[in-house]
Amino acid sequence: MKNKIRLAKNCSILILCALVILEFVSCNQQKKETVFVPRLDTQTKCKIEIAGRYENFEALEAEFDRFNEFYPNVELAYTYLDNYKKTIFTALSSQDAPDIFTTFPWMLDKSNYNPLFENAENLADSKNTGIELSAVNQKLLFSFADGSIPMVPVLCAANGMLVNEDLFKKENIAIPKTWPQLIEACQKFKDAGYKSPILAEKSANSIIDSLVFPYFTKEVMDKPDAISKLNELDSKAGEYMRTSLELVESFKECGFMDLEECGKIKDNYSAVIMRFFEGDVPMMLASADVVSGTKKREALSESFTNNPFKYSFYAVPVMEKDAAVLLVPSIEFSVNKNSGNLEMANEFMRFLLRTEELNNLAKIKRLITCSTVYSFDDVYAPLENTDHLYQLEIGILDNTYSQLRNAAYKVLVGKQTLDEAISYYGTY
Repeated sequence: MKNKIRLAKNCSILILCALVILEFVSCNQQKKETVFVPRLDTQTKCKIEIAGRYENFEALEAEFDRFNEFYPNVELAYTYLDNYKKTIFTALSSQDAPDIFTTFPWMLDKSNYNPLFENAENLADSKNTGIELSAVNQKLLFSFADGSIPMVPVLCAANGMLVNEDLFKKENIAIPKTWPQLIEACQKFKDAGYKSPILAEKSANSIIDSLVFPYFTKEVMDKPDAISKLNELDSKAGEYMRTSLELVESFKECGFMDLEECGKIKDNYSAVIMRFFEGDVPMMLASADVVSGTKKREALSESFTNNPFKYSFYAVPVMEKDAAVLLVPSIEFSVNKNSGNLEMANEFMRFLLRTEELNNLAKIKRLITCSTVYSFDDVYAPLENTDHLYQLEIGILDNTYSQLRNAAYKVLVGKQTLDEAISYYGTY
């Protein structure tokens, strides 16, 4: 009997050792797979031009330096194009056309941007491009009906709210995770003397995108017929906005946002951040693009420098039982299929679309990674336990959100009744 027990123990130890060795080998294989191995002559000399609409893109320039460790003679340059919506067309038709250019999901349902995608290489054609997309979160990818992928995300954004966690601690109020909790928290702040528990820059974008989009998306995400009609801007599809607009009316009646105070914030980027850093705003509706600028501006705010506080980015809890965040690519790259340096442009994309580089890009830019490995910056930590909705996976296009944004804002500021806003769907 003892021999059988000893034998069983020995077998268990051997199996355990085998599993450990297998795990070790597996980890090493994964590490090998993530190592970038150049496919072209590393002494190749050429210049890769990237055109975009970000004024400052230090994060991308950091990737240039990392790529140059493999290809030291390749010059990479990023050019900011003013009035990008118009100038990118001119740039692509010039003799010095960019090799890579930025594209955005909001271009997809606007026919005037079709020429951009006609100039874009099919990035799903890995046999010809050499580009592997497995490290990219597949829910962020968009493909045309023929399966071609004209653009890939390199940075991801979301809409939500910046939360001054120290204020919540000071007033002994729990950070809300549901709609009833949000109402309760706002009322407690009002009772404690805070005139506007929630603030935002006074525009349809900053208020409605954060407050209503996730709610609306969850309402229609399992209704393909509704999404189809909404995307086609069918006037009758306005009825699908009803519950979302009722949410706006309910929020307005609560009086937790002072629109006059919001009107004092002149823009939806720097001014929003600097106002939040004054330290008396519990919650500020904002996009992740706004959050990306917070780190740099901490030192520029005298209020924050003198009285620093912990802040994080949360989904706005507009659901009864949970919260959701709508994720959408912030910047996508398309490769100019007519590039004179197509092979090297593809090589740079192959380098960039790896977990390590996508995470590094997001870390420097302080945005959300597009990789399959969710390595959130600390400021985004609350999103890890939030329901993630993906616009491109669900199939709701930009024109639909634009109609909702305008309708909801007009209801919020009292320019239209709920029924009027619904009847105007497709005409905003």
